[in-house]
Amino acid sequence: MNVKVLGIQPGTVTNGMTNEEYVDRQVAFMEELVEKEKPYLVTFPEMMTGIYFGMVREKKWFQYAEDFLTGPTTTRMLEEAKKLDVHIAYSLFEKAIEDGKEVYYNTMGLVSPVRGVIGKYRKIHIPGGDIRYNAVYEKYYFNSGDTLPVFELDNGVKMAMLICYDRSFPEVWRSYYLQGAQIIVTATCTMGLRADMFITELQTRALESHSFVIALNRAGDEQVDNEPVPRHHFGKSFIADPLGNMVTEPLSDEGWQYVCADLDMDDVIYARGRLNWQRDRHPEIYGMISDCYYAPKGLVFEKGF
Repeated sequence: MNVKVLGIQPGTVTNGMTNEEYVDRQVAFMEELVEKEKPYLVTFPEMMTGIYFGMVREKKWFQYAEDFLTGPTTTRMLEEAKKLDVHIAYSLFEKAIEDGKEVYYNTMGLVSPVRGVIGKYRKIHIPGGDIRYNAVYEKYYFNSGDTLPVFELDNGVKMAMLICYDRSFPEVWRSYYLQGAQIIVTATCTMGLRADMFITELQTRALESHSFVIALNRAGDEQVDNEPVPRHHFGKSFIADPLGNMVTEPLSDEGWQYVCADLDMDDVIYARGRLNWQRDRHPEIYGMISDCYYAPKGLVFEKGF
C-alpha cells in the first residue's frame, strides 16, 4: 500500500502579523498544495497556531490556549479535512480541565475526512529547567503528556506523532515501533543549538523504529516582545524511510516550502525483516531504562520512580 504524504514548512510570524493571519496563510498554502499534489495525509509543524513564545515567561500567552475539541483549530481542521478529502495532523496550545483545574499541553491532533477527530498526542518531554544552559521556558507553559498513542488512518496505516524535544528520547521511538507504527510525524519548532544534528538524529530514529519519519520545522527569523534577540528557525524539513535513508532532501532555512512523497508501506515490512529488532531484543535486561533517573550527584536506581 502506498500513502502520499505532504509536510508543510511554514515561515515565521513576521512583524505585524496576527496569529489568525499566520494560520490563514498556512491553511491557504495547504489548500494550494493539496490541489497540486493530491496527498492522503497533510502534516504541520509544532505550534502552528502562532508565534513561538517559549523563550519568554509571561502569563499573557495563556490566552491563546484552546479546548482541543471545541476550539478554533480543531474546528477548522475538521472543515478543511472534509473539504479537501485529506487527513490532517496539526498542532495547538491546548487548555484542558482536570480535577477542576486548568492544565495546558503542547498538542498534536489528527483528523479524518470521514471519521472526524481520530485522536491527539500531548508532548511528553518538555525542555527548560536550568536556564543557564537552556534559556527556554516551556515548563512554565506546558504539562507533560503521559501516553504514546498509535492511530489508524482510514486506510489502516498506523501513524504516531512526536513533538520537537520528544525526538531525542529513543525510548518513545521503540515504544512506537513495538506498537507497529509505520509513519511517525515529528513536528518541531526548533532553532539554534541542535541544527547540525537535526537530520542525522532523525535518520537514526527512522532506522531504530523502522518507520517513515516526516520531520517538520518552521523556517526563518522570529521574535516576541521582551525576547532579547531574534531566534532563527533552521527549517531542514525532510522525510526519511524505515532504513534511515532520505526520501526527500532537507529543505533550506527559507519558509513556505514543503516536502511530499509517495510512501510504500512494504518498505516497513522489508526493514523489519532485514533488521529484526523485535526478534532479537532482550527486554528482560533493559529494566534499568525505566527504573533509573538522574540526580545531581550521579545515577540513582529506584524501582517505580
